[in-house]
Order: sequence, then structure tokens, then C-alpha cells
Amino acid sequence: MKAVIFDFDGTIADSAYVWDTVDMNFFKRRGMEIPPDYTDRISTLNMYDGAVFTKNEYSLPDSIKSIIKEWQDDSLYEYEHNVRLKPYAAEYIRLLTKRGIRIGLATSSSPEYYRPVLEKNGIYHLFDAFSDGSSGLRSKDFPDIFLHCAEQLGTSPEDCHVYEDILPAILSARAAGMTTTAVFEERTAGDWDAVKAAAHSSILSFEELVKGEMA
Repeated sequence: MKAVIFDFDGTIADSAYVWDTVDMNFFKRRGMEIPPDYTDRISTLNMYDGAVFTKNEYSLPDSIKSIIKEWQDDSLYEYEHNVRLKPYAAEYIRLLTKRGIRIGLATSSSPEYYRPVLEKNGIYHLFDAFSDGSSGLRSKDFPDIFLHCAEQLGTSPEDCHVYEDILPAILSARAAGMTTTAVFEERTAGDWDAVKAAAHSSILSFEELVKGEMA
């Protein structure tokens, strides 16, 4: 293992509540209940693709630009002030850095969301590469973002280890030829058995890895 690629939301960031709240308020303002499968259907999409899907799927009169702005206004404050990293995620990243392993972030989020959280926790500078929602890549239903991150890290896909919390991303990382570890996320606990089965390994918390390294 020469490089580790982390997902952000739901993997190292305890941020799932933000988008659940944003989605609920978005539909509530339009007098609608949030569709039961909505979160799963947009979970691998970047913000632009998510807005296109939402507008078309629910025949909304809003422009793509206005949908994106509404989501940004509702969520940026939370990321800048309240979103925390999952327990022991920062400690694990620091341990990997000390071992000389290169660190990448592959996320559908944009820098204005993940950067404040990483900076606030003092680990932004530890990342060697970022592939994100502003990169113009396809969603995590495809391996593109993982391959792009490996290229930015200067590492072959076979030498990369990916930490992810959702099934489509695990499958895409494996399709890219990478080793995968599933990270438990409470919001998608109902899918945990399938996510675990698809990955090479799984963890309930980064505490397992930190304490394993220190043992």
C-alpha cells in the first residue's frame, strides 16, 4: 500500500445529517414530502448532476442554478461551523502520513465544503491530492474519480487503498483495481451487510485502526 484514498461525507466526516436536513427543507418549501429513495438516488452525484436529476425527476420550475444556490446556502454554514470528523479519523490520517503513505481525497463534494472541516481539524495539509465535485468527472457510479485521484497521487490503482461508506463507490473503487475498506455510517446502516460483502474489509470506526497501529 503506497497511497490511501478517503471519501469525505459519511466516511471521515460525520456530515450525513447536513444533507438530510437540506433535502428535507428543500422539498418542504415546495409543499412536498421528501421521496423515500431520494437520498440513495443522489448519493453518488456531484451537486450539478444532483440538481439536474432533481429538477427533471420532480418536474420543478426552478433553474439548475437556483437549486444549487439554495443547497449551498443551506449547507455551507453547517460545514464551516458544525461538521466534525468521525472519531479517530484525523489520528489515523496522521499515522499514515508518518508511515510515508500518500493521502488522497475522492469526494463528490466541492472544496468549499470539505476544506473548512479539514483545516479546522488540522489535517488539510496532509492530503497530497484532491479529486472532487469540481473536477468535471463522472459520479462515483463510475471509477473515474478514483483513477483520477491515483493519477494525482502518482500511484498505480493497484497500490491504492480506498475507504468508502456506500455500495456504488465501493464497487467503482474495486472496478478501478483498488483495495477497499467499508466504513460504517449510521445513516445507511440498512445497507451495511451489502457494503461489507462488496469490500475487501470493513470497520465500524477508525478507532479500530488507530489502536491496531499503536498496539
